[in-house]
Amino acid sequence: MVYDLPMTSQTPYGAQKPPTTVFLAATIVIFFLSLSAADSIGLVPDYIDGTVPDTIALSNIPELSEIQPVATGTPTVPIKTELPARIQISAIGLDLAVSNPATKELEALDLLLQKGPARYVDSAKLGERGNMIIFGHSSHLPIVRNQMYKAFNRIPELEAGDRITVTSTDGTMYTYAVTSVNKVNAEDTRIDMSQELGTRLTIVTCDTLTSKSSRFVLEAELIGSMETI
Repeated sequence: MVYDLPMTSQTPYGAQKPPTTVFLAATIVIFFLSLSAADSIGLVPDYIDGTVPDTIALSNIPELSEIQPVATGTPTVPIKTELPARIQISAIGLDLAVSNPATKELEALDLLLQKGPARYVDSAKLGERGNMIIFGHSSHLPIVRNQMYKAFNRIPELEAGDRITVTSTDGTMYTYAVTSVNKVNAEDTRIDMSQELGTRLTIVTCDTLTSKSSRFVLEAELIGSMETI
């Protein structure tokens, strides 16, 4: 004969309820065993074990978007500007030093041009936007004692695309490509030195074959620069 035992909340016969201290001890042991296993595969947070890892998996951090520059209107990196020291034009065999006078007085400039080409003081420097103007003498007389009087004699021979190299005082080489060469009247021609037209070079020389007011004006644009070792 089989009897159904009544449901009761009492502990079954023969079984004893474990003491509370034993239960807590077992729980702590299980927790630290789990923590040890997690640590072995790198899942323990830094704030638990008190250490800071040397590396972190890239997959564990969110994908970073491109950092957008802050529009302040002022460049964060200062522009490097240099003074010209030499001008070279291989197409016409020209290789001359360039001076950088701080004056606009005509008499002083005339004396300087006897030693070679010069940069106009108010024009742009190398490495900055604007128009750098270099001027020098031309003379087509059959006999000239001072060779600097015919420094730019062959400028009118240049054509669009010809290369001009201007080397700075620090040794950086700036390369320009000729865009135009024109004969103009000095009395009604103005040279644009604004920055809006980009980085440019203008070479100015006289045309003594016609009149004192005639000038040859060469325009060129910067196509690259290279620092020499």
